[in-house]
Amino acid sequence: MSWLRKAALAGACWLALAGFAAAQADRPDDTPAKDPIDRFKNIPLTADRAVTLSLGGQLRVRPEFSRHPVFGLAAPDHNNGLLIRSFLSADLRLGPHLRAFVEIVSGQAPIWAGTPPGTQLDRLDLRQGYGELTVPIAAGSLMVRGGRQEMSFGSSRLVGVRDSPNIRRAFDGVRAAWIASPEARIDAFLVRPVTPQGGIFDDKSDPAQVFWGLYGTSPVPGIPLLKADLYYFGLNRENARFAQGTADEHRHTVGARLFGKSGGFDWNVEGAYQFGRFGRADIQAWMVSAVVGYSFADLPFSPRLGLNADAISGDGNLRSGKLGTFNPLYPRLPYFSEANLVGPANLIDIQPNITLTLLPKVKLTVGWNPLWKQEKADAYYGPAITPVARTTGGAGRYLGHQVSTKLEWSPSEHLTLGGTYVAYEPGDRIRRAGGVSGSFAAGWATVSF
Repeated sequence: MSWLRKAALAGACWLALAGFAAAQADRPDDTPAKDPIDRFKNIPLTADRAVTLSLGGQLRVRPEFSRHPVFGLAAPDHNNGLLIRSFLSADLRLGPHLRAFVEIVSGQAPIWAGTPPGTQLDRLDLRQGYGELTVPIAAGSLMVRGGRQEMSFGSSRLVGVRDSPNIRRAFDGVRAAWIASPEARIDAFLVRPVTPQGGIFDDKSDPAQVFWGLYGTSPVPGIPLLKADLYYFGLNRENARFAQGTADEHRHTVGARLFGKSGGFDWNVEGAYQFGRFGRADIQAWMVSAVVGYSFADLPFSPRLGLNADAISGDGNLRSGKLGTFNPLYPRLPYFSEANLVGPANLIDIQPNITLTLLPKVKLTVGWNPLWKQEKADAYYGPAITPVARTTGGAGRYLGHQVSTKLEWSPSEHLTLGGTYVAYEPGDRIRRAGGVSGSFAAGWATVSF
């Protein structure tokens, strides 16, 4: 099947989903219908309803068009792809305290330049599978979970899923939590990240990495509308790679986040410090990030003016016996735009942006994002948080900029349609390394139940 026929088929699927969405959106408000998906939730398996089963799933179709990814410093030079992802899950509740959850995923890449990576092609595998025990204790409840599971903390700056690729991130291990309320809890975990493979039920945890930590979140006593997170993460990683070289990494991260809303204002500010060993070098790295905005609810389209900013440390001297490059651990990806142009290491960036609510369920976001190295001596780090060749040193810090647009429509609880376009232009430092301007476009249709 030619590329054009495959693209036409993907477009037909998208239009069919859009038609379904329009039908849902045109339903008169005074004729509510019972959600047919409810029949798959809380299915009683015993007469007393003590044992229940909930089924869920998702189908996502995502065409992508990439020209000169990572400023043309990554291969292939062009990639027009079609990604198809499907989930099926079963959530078994055995009374009020026991739970078993299983989720199977299939990620297909029928159109892809070259061999798709494991994050895009995973024919069939266990994405999540864990047992969970929750028991009431003083001032809350205690949850213990063991098995394969997704994890996301806070704003997902350091630990989160990667939703844009076909295969989201998962971990194998144990997690426990003391839950005082929906807004106050402390989590502890000891896990290994799962490495996706392309075959059938062949994913496995990475024996070269161990990840553990504590994460607490709570409203701030005495300060209404302000919430705080405090955390510690530990990481052991064999053969870690930075511009300084390759060595075993033993890294510790301590950090805090303050976030909340008041009137039209919203804020999300986070800082972290890292220490440890990289081979024979001491690790001393840091990160400060902020997302702030103001929403004008009374103006047409309810615009929100926002500013995102990051300062993420790099290595000032590759031969000093100290590693200053921040490791963002397991962040949400993509981080700055759907183009996945840059990783959050050795970076300073700002991103003024505006979000418009064009219709009650349609939002448009436009942002501009200039990028600089934090340290000239260190490399420019790509989306896999690895140094890009020929980008260490040099006379300048300016990497380039990107302009991104994103349009998303959620006509119903179960359907999302969206698209994005990103254009980027390299600075002189990246041009000297062979970088060129490029663009990225993608659309997606997601049906969930």
